[in-house]
Amino acid sequence: MKLFRNHPLWQRHAPLLAARVLNGWLGTCKMELAAHPEAKKLLDAGAAVLYSPWHCHLLCSLYYFRHINRVRPVVLMASPSRDGEFIAAITRRWGYLVFSGSRQKGGVQALQQMAAYLRQGHSGGLVADGSRGPALVAQKGVAFLAREGRVPVLPLAVAAARKITLNTWDCFEMPLPGQRVAVLVGEPLQVRPEDKGPLLEKRRRDLDARLHLLWEQCRRYFSR
Repeated sequence: MKLFRNHPLWQRHAPLLAARVLNGWLGTCKMELAAHPEAKKLLDAGAAVLYSPWHCHLLCSLYYFRHINRVRPVVLMASPSRDGEFIAAITRRWGYLVFSGSRQKGGVQALQQMAAYLRQGHSGGLVADGSRGPALVAQKGVAFLAREGRVPVLPLAVAAARKITLNTWDCFEMPLPGQRVAVLVGEPLQVRPEDKGPLLEKRRRDLDARLHLLWEQCRRYFSR
């Protein structure tokens, strides 16, 4: 299997096939947006923002926002691992601009590159709990990137009427075909240029709290 995945034909065509499967799968879902009023204003105005979901909600978040601001593509960071490169290849087909980096390799440089694009008016996306977790614990990378890029953070979460939860470190979620899916956007988080040290840690905790609030809202969104 490893040799098969290393084959040039697999590396060239598998992301295209995966993107088509995901487009077909998620395209059957009825997606809706449930945004905080201040977040809705930013989205309607086309303002540069930094989207941040938990890792388990990454796929639907990427799919929903894939057509946002095609003039200035949304910038992402993907792990330099094999799986990360595979995801990067799919998201590039969805119009995203992807930089390679992680906490272990090239993460700071990738964040600096993304920040430069954010300051030019691009939006960005970065998972709050990183590519390896721990799950549902916000890391400082999002607050750091928002500060350096001078953009507000929009916390994201995804609720599905019926879904599959995979046996992975993040309990990755996939909606079943044809289901209602809601993308929840929380209150924007502002990170100021002077937010460093303990103040940056406070912003990290603020993001963590807002994402956990959205998480609880997701649990009961379709049972109201």
